[in-house]
Amino acid sequence: MALFITESKEVHAGFSQPLRFFTLHNSQGMQVTLANFGASVRSLKVPCNQGVQEVTLNYQDPTLWLKNPYYFGVIVGRCANRIGQSQFSVDDQNIRLVNNEGKNQLHGGPEGLSFRFWDTESKETADTVSVTFHIFSADGDQGYPGNFKASVTYSLNDENELLIDYQATTDKACPVNMTSHMYFNLAGTGSILDHELTLHSDRYVEVDEELIPTGRLIDTADSPMDFQRAKTIRQDIAKTEQGYDHFWVARDEKSRTLQKLAKLRDPVSGRTLELFSTEPGVQFYSGNFLDSSIPGASGKPLPQYGGLCLEPHIHPDAVNQSSFPSVILSPGQRYQQSSLYKFSSS
Repeated sequence: MALFITESKEVHAGFSQPLRFFTLHNSQGMQVTLANFGASVRSLKVPCNQGVQEVTLNYQDPTLWLKNPYYFGVIVGRCANRIGQSQFSVDDQNIRLVNNEGKNQLHGGPEGLSFRFWDTESKETADTVSVTFHIFSADGDQGYPGNFKASVTYSLNDENELLIDYQATTDKACPVNMTSHMYFNLAGTGSILDHELTLHSDRYVEVDEELIPTGRLIDTADSPMDFQRAKTIRQDIAKTEQGYDHFWVARDEKSRTLQKLAKLRDPVSGRTLELFSTEPGVQFYSGNFLDSSIPGASGKPLPQYGGLCLEPHIHPDAVNQSSFPSVILSPGQRYQQSSLYKFSSS
């Protein structure tokens, strides 16, 4: 069978129930292992001329998934990225969120969707194999209004394309802005500094010292933030304050169809990742705060710049920035987002 799914379970101390794993396989040798905790990608192995290689980061110690300080592989939400002062206003009400990064909230709060068990169902067809994760978040969870239901579907085909589809509903107006927090290292080991990156954007969101948007969009031309033409991450990273952790706005930020946001290539192996999304931009994080004292899944240390994130979503802190696209989901509406990760080699 060209496309198929295998399943397994593991019991680990500290988890309230067994971890369930689903591995999607295609005929090219690509394998994507998903877990019901955090609706997460635990492993992503892609083929190239040199064989099949693991290209995502994870922990060697499964109990680190309970706190997951780096958000390895998880779905983040209800609202990805940062919300300044952990508050916003909606329907003339001031909403206070649970903070978890100083006075701000990051990735949905300290007990957000990344730290929950999700319900699962899998499906095999002639063209794709997929797993859908479902979760319910009650009114007031992490401070967010509304009873919230979300689903995330991962689908793998024989073209080495991983598609992630998101849907959500709520019975009270609340911000929704979900994404996947996978870390990529197309070399499989070492640093990502010599990876070549292209971002299809000529503007990025300016942030303050706490990485909260100021509301201004800055032209990338002639700056370290300019990735309109492929360049190594190493080339200009020393000219930034702490490395890259910024949001690049898509050239067509109003498009709701799949458009290319980024291309990442490891020049040594020739492995390439192209990211397409319906979202108006992408957060590029260069792994600035990875800590070599923590061993990764291979048992080797996780060094600074050992992996990078490309997180497609709506502008960060949009709920507090009137000039940014709205992230408010109202009752009767359906949140929908799709992002496609296409792997190849040359």
